[in-house]
Amino acid sequence: MAEKTRFKGKILGKELTITANESQAHMKAVFDLANAQLDKMQQAAPKLDDNQLLTLLAINALSDQLTMQVEKDKEN
Repeated sequence: MAEKTRFKGKILGKELTITANESQAHMKAVFDLANAQLDKMQQAAPKLDDNQLLTLLAINALSDQLTMQVEKDKEN
């Protein structure tokens, strides 16, 4: 089992500390990607508040995960 590490990052300017099995570099890339997507969504829909943006980010991520799983299942 991989060793868990603590990672501090910012989402929408708010600092979060999470525990993960991934490397610091991996988690930095995750936070950077999340913030980039949030910035795009905020520009496209500036009236959305932070909670709405985060909800949409989560839904988009789960949708992408489901699409990838369906594609993987087709290959097997």
